[in-house]
This record gives sequence, structure tokens and C-alpha cells, in this order.
Amino acid sequence: MKKIDLHMHSNHSDGEFSPKELVEIVSKNGIHVMAITDHDKATANKEAEKYAKEKGIEYVHGIEITATPPEGVKELHIVGLFIDSENVEIKSISEKHRKYAIETAKKIIERLKALNYDISFEELAEETKGEHFGRPFIAKILMRKYPEKFQERSQVFDELLGKQGKAFVLPKGTELKEAIEIIHNARGIAIVAHPWYLGENMLEILKEFVSFGGDGIELDYSPKDSIPKDTREKLEKFAKANNLIISGGTDFHKIEEGKKEIGDRGISEEEFLKLKEYRQKNAKR
Repeated sequence: MKKIDLHMHSNHSDGEFSPKELVEIVSKNGIHVMAITDHDKATANKEAEKYAKEKGIEYVHGIEITATPPEGVKELHIVGLFIDSENVEIKSISEKHRKYAIETAKKIIERLKALNYDISFEELAEETKGEHFGRPFIAKILMRKYPEKFQERSQVFDELLGKQGKAFVLPKGTELKEAIEIIHNARGIAIVAHPWYLGENMLEILKEFVSFGGDGIELDYSPKDSIPKDTREKLEKFAKANNLIISGGTDFHKIEEGKKEIGDRGISEEEFLKLKEYRQKNAKR
């Protein structure tokens, strides 16, 4: 059975590895089809596709757009698959969301300072050479400066930066309808990433997603116990009733002992063929 992983991140956003290194890991793990879906960037795709071709791996151009979440929801991400990475709107996403990320990082740092953590925005910019401003990089600084308190990144997120954390700030993003339109205009298909993150409003948000012309949802995801059984049943029923296609992957960022690895989850070859057929029938030309 072919292994297919359509959700992973490179160091062009908040992942640890370069596109070439990700392809190497994918190859070693026996994965036949891959997609890098960096946050609000499609800049890794060209390099990754080049090396994937050399390894005999089928490569799908991807992106994960941060959408503005509805009231009461802390995260809404839309994955675009089979996109044209050179599309003008896709390229414009990067700069727009860079400004949003800077605004959010500054607000998080102000909250951390109020909690008596010694960190500055200038320190964050220096840490990443002005390239990244996401929470994982803030966590890295905190782990280095407070090793007696934080030994793992998950501890930083649980206490401070995660959705229930004391310094959490709701990220600003692109409106849902616009995110879907941008992906469609780039000849891609729009997928709701990890829809169970949407909580008790999940089905209402998915109905809105469908009304805006969204194409599918992620169902096969890592870690293996991510989706409660009853939630998965609701998602499967909703997808079938609304003719949504299914995607999935590991959402891999870095190697962590005992944690998810590229290829741990993903979709079947049959599901991938359905994705490709759907895209060929529906994508804008």
C-alpha cells in the first residue's frame, strides 16, 4: 500500500527541516506522494518538487492559509492542494500574513512581559533573522532562557502559547471566503485542516465552508488518537452528505521522540486518486 502524506511543514514556515531535507525524510520513510503545506507560504514547493522528482516521489504543491476564525474558535486553517505556487494571489498571501504575524507576535510578547518573562520582539527577530514570527520560535527562546521551567516545547504551549495559554493571542488571518477563492484562483482545491480543532461549532463552520465553495476536509491525521470516535463519525457523515473530498497527513514540523513522524498518517491511494480526479474536474483553468 502506498503511503501518502499531504500535510507537512518546512523551515519556510515553522518546520525544522529544509524542503530538500523533508524530501530525504519522506524518501527514507517510504512515502510515495507528499505535499509541503507551509503556513501562508508556497515558497518551498519549487525546491521540494525538484528533489522529489529525483527520488521518484510524486509532489503536490501546497499551502496552509490562516483564516480568520469565527467568534469562539481559536484556529481555522485552510489547506490548498495542487495550487500554482507562482500565482500572484498566492504570493501576496505571504507578505500580508507576515504583517499579521508581526502584529500577533508583538501582542504575545507584551503578554509574556506582563507575566514577568524576559523577552523582546527584537530578540525574536534576531533569533529568526527576521524571517519568522510564529509561536514555535517564541517558545524556543523561552526554553533557552528558562530551562529549569521548560524542557519541552509542549510545556511552553500548555502554559503560555497554546489555545488555553496565559499569553495566547488570536491570530489574524484571511477571511474564510477569500482564502477559498485564492486557492481556487490558483487552480487548487480548498481543504479544512484538522476540522475537529473547531470545537463545538465545528459543523456550523463547515456548513459555511461548503456554502463558500470549499472542497474537502482532513480526516486522516496524526497522532492516531487525534479525533474522538464520535467526532470522526460526525465528520464522515457530514463529508458524505455534502460531497466533500477527504485529505490527510501528519502535520509534521520536527522530529520528536515518541511523537508523530512523516507518514504516520495520511490518505489511501484510492482517496488520493479521488482527490486528483476531483481537481481535474473542478479546478479553474
